[in-house]
Amino acid sequence: MKVGVFWRKFRNVEYQKRISDNVFDDAYEEAYHHYTFIKENGYDAVMIEWIKDNPKETLKRIEEEKVDLVFNASSLEEVAFLTAFNIPFVGSGLDLVSLDKAARKKIVAYHDLPTPKFFISSSPDDIPSHNLKYPLFVKPLRGRNSSGISDENIVENEEGLKKVIAKITEKIGQPALVEEYIKGREITVGIIGYENPTVLPILEISYSGVKTNTFEHKMFDKEKITCPAPLPPELEQKIKSTALSIYRVLNAKDYGRIDMILSEDGIPYFLEINTFAGLTMSSGKTHHGYMGYMAKASGLSGREFFGAIIESAKKRYY
Repeated sequence: MKVGVFWRKFRNVEYQKRISDNVFDDAYEEAYHHYTFIKENGYDAVMIEWIKDNPKETLKRIEEEKVDLVFNASSLEEVAFLTAFNIPFVGSGLDLVSLDKAARKKIVAYHDLPTPKFFISSSPDDIPSHNLKYPLFVKPLRGRNSSGISDENIVENEEGLKKVIAKITEKIGQPALVEEYIKGREITVGIIGYENPTVLPILEISYSGVKTNTFEHKMFDKEKITCPAPLPPELEQKIKSTALSIYRVLNAKDYGRIDMILSEDGIPYFLEINTFAGLTMSSGKTHHGYMGYMAKASGLSGREFFGAIIESAKKRYY
């Protein structure tokens, strides 16, 4: 089997570039990291650049290389392209990837799984009437990698709310998702597989000199990472069970990461599912992926980690 490893320029910082110059592009190095472990699993592999403005060229390269499976598709456009041309790929499909954060939260809430109350705003002059309690947290509806997130995104009043909504809608160019700010511990849960998914050790994120996990805090590896998170066994099981239920109701495939806030009264609130979760297992040229930390905490080598993800996709297709 031949695996094509997609990469595209500025994959992790596309949105942040619109509001800041303090970004770096590690897209190629990240993809090469994945390519290395895929090769260690015995697969033939090739790096393929996703050319957003010329997908025909990407299709030509896939056909010339006789690729059987694509790894590292990491945008809606890439997933739509692979689906349209019936090219097998690792990860969740259009049914999930096409949904914004609000639509995912609605599905989760419909299944009686906990998620903060929210609303959507398209401009600071278009804030719907609401009964949400301050403080509120404001973020891009389709953001990734904490793009557009700083401490000011935690707002205490209407004036602060309008200011952050303006930043997101005018500079990033997306509607703003506004939700109740849940005070508690930030945790995230990685899952591998599809039919019989495996839940990885829970990871806890603590902050260094900031109130939330800002873009710079995350992308420059300034977080305080604890994995496995110190939790009583019953609470750990509750969190994992909730994360697995969310993974299943959203129909996630092969791998994904469920971001949560564990409230002070022990409720794991769903914030977001990351269908293009970071998988890198070291810092340096690339940002250290949260699922990479989880894999190491579970005792998986890089070869075993990437092998398990690819095996899940192979079972679905072949």
